[in-house]
This record gives sequence, structure tokens and C-alpha cells, in this order.
Amino acid sequence: MPSSHAIYRSLVRLYPRDFRQEYGRDLVQHHADLVTGRGLRAAWTLTGIDLIVTLPRYRLETLMNEQRSTTALTAAITLLATGGVVSVLAGLYPGVLLLGAAILLAVAQRSALARAIRTPDSNQRRRRLGTAMVLAVIFVVCYGVYVLVIGDRWTLRETALALVGTTAMVGAVVFAIVGVLTPRSADADAHRGMPVV
Repeated sequence: MPSSHAIYRSLVRLYPRDFRQEYGRDLVQHHADLVTGRGLRAAWTLTGIDLIVTLPRYRLETLMNEQRSTTALTAAITLLATGGVVSVLAGLYPGVLLLGAAILLAVAQRSALARAIRTPDSNQRRRRLGTAMVLAVIFVVCYGVYVLVIGDRWTLRETALALVGTTAMVGAVVFAIVGVLTPRSADADAHRGMPVV
């Protein structure tokens, strides 16, 4: 049967990695001190309550950090805008509502989006521009295949190509704009020999 310390040590692994690396040993040591000072039952009562209260909070903070929230927000806006454009192109004019929702969401969350864009990070800039390039290639390939295979009838194949191509086109434009607007970090400019202003 595993010891109380081993069980608690395994429960500490449920905390987010950064928190665990900084405080994990202290938590295990505190549990051991409680067992020694107050007994096994009291130690588990106190540390169990602490786990129940703090574990969900730290997990939620990790999930809801600003970068992930902004990424999810950008993806939602892109999908809504793409859905709106595709539905209008397909003749489904109520799809304009999706486009309107994308615009409203972008306007309502403009400060969060602007903060994410203005954060100086050359790696993020490079990733965004790389994603724009990959999406542009996907769009060109889809468009080329679409032109080659379009026939007298509109089939599921043409629909799939149009959906993927349009999504890639909108995503390429969005990522290119965001990538260009993302400033390089001062460290990267200094490393490349550029003057840091």
C-alpha cells in the first residue's frame, strides 16, 4: 500500500506544471509536516480541502490565460467571418448574420485583440506569418484543383474545395495582417544588428 506522502505527491501532479515546479516540493513537505505534527487524519483533512479549493482555480487560470483566450477569440472571429462569406457566396443570405457577429465580436473585443497583436514577440510574428503562408498555399492549391475539376454540376467535391479554399483565404489574410502588425521584440532586433529605438 502506497504511503500517504506518495499518494499526496501524485495528487500534486494534478496542479499545472508551472505551479507544480515552483511549489510542489513545498506542498509535499507541508503535508509531511502536518502528518508528523497533527496526525494522518488532520493532515488529509487540511490538504484535501486545499486540493479541492485551489486545484480547480489554478487549472482554470492556466486555461484562461490571456494568450489562449486571445487565440480562441481570433479563431471564433475567423470561423464566423468565413461562415458568413461562404454562406453569402453560396446564396444563403441569412449567413450575413454570421459575418455581422464576427464584426461585432471583433469590435467588442478590440482591446484584447490589440494587446495580443502589440506584444513584441518575434517568434509569434514568425509563426503568424508562417501560418499565413501555409494558408495561402492551401488556398492556391484548392483554387487550382477547383478550376481543374469544375464541371457542369456542383457536387460535394466542389463544395468541399470551396469551403476549404475560402476558409484558407480568409485565414491567410487575417494571419498576414496580424503577423505584420505584431512588432518584433527588441532582443531579436538587437540580435539581427538592427538599432533598437
